[in-house]
Amino acid sequence: MNKILAIDTSCDDSSAAIVDGQTVLSNVVASQNQIHKEFGGVFPTLAKQAHKENLEPAIHLAIKNAQIDWTKIDAIAITVGPGLAPALEVGINKTKELALKYNKKIIAINHIEAHALSPLAISKKLKNNEKKTNPTIKLPSLAVVISGGHSEFILIDKIGHYQKIGKTIDDAAGECLDKVGRLLNLGYPAGPLMEKFAKKGRAGKFIFPKAMTSHDNFDLSFSGLKTSARNLIENLEKKNKLDKQTIYDLALALQETVFEQITYKLERILLSPNLMNREYPKRDFLRHLKKGQAPLTEINEIWLGGGVSANISLRKAIRKLLSKYYKLSGKKIELKVPYSKKLCGDNAAMIGLVAGFKYSRGEFANAKDLDRKPNFEI
Repeated sequence: MNKILAIDTSCDDSSAAIVDGQTVLSNVVASQNQIHKEFGGVFPTLAKQAHKENLEPAIHLAIKNAQIDWTKIDAIAITVGPGLAPALEVGINKTKELALKYNKKIIAINHIEAHALSPLAISKKLKNNEKKTNPTIKLPSLAVVISGGHSEFILIDKIGHYQKIGKTIDDAAGECLDKVGRLLNLGYPAGPLMEKFAKKGRAGKFIFPKAMTSHDNFDLSFSGLKTSARNLIENLEKKNKLDKQTIYDLALALQETVFEQITYKLERILLSPNLMNREYPKRDFLRHLKKGQAPLTEINEIWLGGGVSANISLRKAIRKLLSKYYKLSGKKIELKVPYSKKLCGDNAAMIGLVAGFKYSRGEFANAKDLDRKPNFEI
């Protein structure tokens, strides 16, 4: 295998990792949450400065934790996009500097591809009953990337070849949860606290409509939900009814609606008569669908990645859907998630994972052509 130093500075976390094939030897993440907390979001100029301060120590620690030195590193992988341009610039410049100093090859990585493949990463700390070999990858698979900036359904027939079949047309799922959480004064980042508060919520206290259910495509939308939640919160505040339990109830209702939208579209992907042509299942067919009548989807696995993939309720909702599909079709589809919640958020280990596949295909970048791609799409 080839040992790769991976670097990610796409947003507000400075991260460095050493990855050997699919095995993560080290993964260091320096968070900037405390820096951006007072702004209620990432402040690009401050993020850039923090990356300059945090990245080099993160790289040194990643190499130390992996118990290797520069002579054992075969290439340097770097996120080139999507992300914040000032933040991306820091990682790219450091990569160029290190590649020149140590004469290393460079591999440019798409951050979304990394989230999509993150469930394939393997921990170096395998349990005794686990085989120390790469797990079988059953393609075609569907990557479901749910994060603060992206919500996408990506069909994968082979590693490196992707077809985006659905995406959010406005806000991302994580962005919706985070922004409503801030309206509830949960601080920054609000997403993880929304999950915690939702556990104490009472089901059915608030009902939000699901978007895009009348559209015959696999796209998502969360801006309308965010607006509905904001209006409701403002109304409750005016009436002095926004107490702690009500906040719990709102967190649960919002989280359930976001996840229901995702599973609603995911179910229709599974029931598509011709997914490669993005054929949407007809309503009459869905209404009268019985056991054994569901079409056999070509999808063999669901790979869930992105910051929101750490949410246990989302994982349960998808597993429940896959169980339902099994009863309707007889086909079992496995849900794969990152082995650690640390690999759900922005991190360099997933960057190194993708780089390993690119290394084997000989896909290297020229330092002179290496540049930021803030709106880079998979």
